[in-house]
Parts: sequence; structure tokens; C-alpha cells
Amino acid sequence: MKTQEIRLILGAKLGELSSCGIGREEIAIQNSAEEMDALQQQGDRILALDTLTRNRETSTLVSEALQRIESHTYGICAECDEAISPKRIAALPWAKYCIRCQENIDRSTSRLRFEDAA
Repeated sequence: MKTQEIRLILGAKLGELSSCGIGREEIAIQNSAEEMDALQQQGDRILALDTLTRNRETSTLVSEALQRIESHTYGICAECDEAISPKRIAALPWAKYCIRCQENIDRSTSRLRFEDAA
């Protein structure tokens, strides 16, 4: 993929994420006399917060990818400095790490979450 194509894809993704229609009303706490309604609202709020978090994290990754294009480091793993595979870039244009490093990071993160939960 050419740099200009990647810029367009990343720009479109950034636009998509910024136009996500989750607002304060989706995460506002509302009092409800019915316990089932309160539970439903709590579940909806958790989903909205999760979506906001994921969108923010992805927006950050996309912005960082655009910065890497400008600094001519796009496609290079931020951990091991090896090239990120073209298949990974095609599937996830904002990828910051090669597959091997991403798997190591995911394992470490999972282990930390498990230890924190225990």
C-alpha cells in the first residue's frame, strides 16, 4: 500500500471515530424506581463507557500512525525496530507493533490483569 493510501485510510478512520455518537446522555446515571430498569441502564452505561474507551484508544493509535508516517517510521515495530508485515499493516493500518511483539505485550498485560485480580 502506498503512503498516500494509508493516510487516506487513517484519516477516514479518525473521522469515523470522532463522529461516534456516544454522548453524556448514554453514560448519565439516572434514578429508576424499577430494579430491572436500573440494571438495564447500568449495563447500557457500561457498554457506552467501553465503546468510548475503545474509540479513544484507537484514535490515539491512528494519530500516532499518522505521526509515524510524517517521521518516516511507519511500518516499523516500536518495540523491536523490525518491519511490520504488509499483511498486518493491511489489516490494521495503525498497528504499532509486529505480531511477535504484540503477542508478548498481550501476554504480559493478561498476566498483570490476572495477578491484580487475584
